[in-house]
Amino acid sequence: MVASLAGTLSRAVALGDAEAAWVVHEAIGQLLGLPVAPER
Repeated sequence: MVASLAGTLSRAVALGDAEAAWVVHEAIGQLLGLPVAPER
């Protein structure tokens, strides 16, 4: 599942969709139990 999210993140970055990449990054962080980063 994490690999799938990482793939989605990579595609979002490749497409230049920074907002989508941020959302996916936050989702991965939550799955790994990491604290959510403050808003940019």
